Order: sequence, then structure tokens, then C-alpha cells
Amino acid sequence: MTLDLRIRALRKERGLTLAELACQIGVSAPHLSEVERGKKNLNNHLLVRLADALEVKPQDLISGDQERDELTELLTTASDLSDQDLERLLAFAKALQNSV
Repeated sequence: MTLDLRIRALRKERGLTLAELACQIGVSAPHLSEVERGKKNLNNHLLVRLADALEVKPQDLISGDQERDELTELLTTASDLSDQDLERLLAFAKALQNSV
């Protein structure tokens, strides 16, 4: 997972709306939305405030690249899968992405 997806996922796990979390960390909802979508950069102060509000360590917000790398590795070595299985896997990944 990338940073933006990790923030959004944690926010949703905590049952917080974008506006609620934005209020807790002292930024506007549109600003937080842009951070979540990777449109705005995240400075260290905001990273710490986000981590505190989501009750995680700052590094928990920026972790996830290893998971993405592992998934990419699995998919690139999936040559033994049939075309039908690859189509199913792609459909699953798209459905999962749409549910986040």
C-alpha cells in the first residue's frame, strides 16, 4: 500500500470521516483529501499529527511499499497461472481497489 492508501484505510478502520480527521489534526478536509490521494506532500509535523490521531506510529503510515513490492513480485512470477486465472486475479484486484 502507498502512503495515501494507508492513511485512508486507517481512517476508515477508525470509523472517522475525512472531515473529522481533518478537524482533529488541524487541517481542512480538502487539504487532507489531497494528502490521502497523493496530490499534496506530507510534512513531518502533519505526519506526526496524523499518526497520533490514528493511534499509530508515524512509520506505520509510511509503511506498505514492501507489501506492494511483494505483490508485484508475485504477479510477475505468476507465469504458471492460466489466462482465466489471471483474469480472475485482475477482477479481484479491481474489486478490492474499488472497495477501499
